[in-house]
Amino acid sequence: MTTKILKSKGICLLLVLTIIFSCILTPAQPVSAASNKIKIYNFIKLLVPAVGLEVDTTATSPYLKAALAAGIVKEGDFKDYKADLTRVDAVVLLNRADEYLHGDKVDPDLLEVIIAKRISDIKKIPVGKRDAVAKVYAKGLIVGKSNGMYIQNRAFNGYDYMTTTDAKKVVALLSNTKGRAKLSPDGQLIRTTNLPKNAKSYPYILEAFPNSFYEMKFLYQIRTYSWNPVEGKDYSSPVYERTKKENELLKEESIYHFTDDWVKKVEDNLKYRLNVDYRTINNTWLNQLRSTYFIYNIASVDKKITDEIKEYMNYVKKNQIVIKSSAISVEPSVMYKDLHFYFRVFIKFKVSFHGDKLNQNDLFFSRGHVNFQGLTKDKWFDGVYDIQVGTANGGSNGSDFAVFGDALDDYYYKGE
Repeated sequence: MTTKILKSKGICLLLVLTIIFSCILTPAQPVSAASNKIKIYNFIKLLVPAVGLEVDTTATSPYLKAALAAGIVKEGDFKDYKADLTRVDAVVLLNRADEYLHGDKVDPDLLEVIIAKRISDIKKIPVGKRDAVAKVYAKGLIVGKSNGMYIQNRAFNGYDYMTTTDAKKVVALLSNTKGRAKLSPDGQLIRTTNLPKNAKSYPYILEAFPNSFYEMKFLYQIRTYSWNPVEGKDYSSPVYERTKKENELLKEESIYHFTDDWVKKVEDNLKYRLNVDYRTINNTWLNQLRSTYFIYNIASVDKKITDEIKEYMNYVKKNQIVIKSSAISVEPSVMYKDLHFYFRVFIKFKVSFHGDKLNQNDLFFSRGHVNFQGLTKDKWFDGVYDIQVGTANGGSNGSDFAVFGDALDDYYYKGE
């Protein structure tokens, strides 16, 4: 009886081991998504009729021959037309097809902005193919994937494979130009659905910014006036400012020629204020931060601001303060006016320091008020704020505009 039981257990053990080794040695079956990858030649077969090329069906590889003749495919592009098509190679062919149909009409300045700011992984794409990627992005044919809310660039993922489903969608957009994604003048994806309730106050609404970003009140909306304020005289909304800028850019003396510089000063100001380390803070940091604030060219006034920064640096070292940001997004389309110009910003950061508690007005450098509701040591914090830029020079041409009001305050002009 005992012998039979032992034999039975031995057989069971052998079966279990066989099953385990079988699972280990048998290759995993490919997922169904892999079978949906489109081959290079099959993508060419979609492009050729989409641009209206004639095909000699009696020829060898007739679609490839037609594409080569039209310049949509060029000799040496591919070694194996039966290989799976990557997104970056799809873009090169797609852009040529689009230019065959519509010509090369993309604004060079927009391409420069897209390459510099809007495609987060552009450096992973070969230099010779970056223009094609930027052009297809600019045309709204392929705009990549979101990097998250408040992030002003998108991931292209050029070495992912193009699926048959996606290939058919983008090829259809060659003729259906109205179905393409809409982009802002600075190359960001525009949202046209689920808009904020005050959408008319803005020239457009961006995909990467939630409604709460737009519905936060403007400073002029919380002011108390003893008269009926007039737009264009007492204040101006972002859409009003955008229209005014577009009209005045034709004038050589317009201050709006410098708005990109204003945005850069706001970005730099926050970059230095929200990236502080007591171990490395030095005069270079001081000078870089000081350059973002308005220069009065009055020695005593300018020295006062510099001395305030120096005093803060000493406080940082004494209290071992470290501030690190993970996102600083300054959105130029949300530029409005209330005496001075304001830019809306999103920031995300965390702060650490020696001890248990420090006053926020001492913890951060600011010439205005600091009031972060719910800020906790060593935990990420984010918020939306309006930063003021301006000049004390009544005859300014706009070139000397700089940060004038740097308050970071959760107390006022938030949404409902």
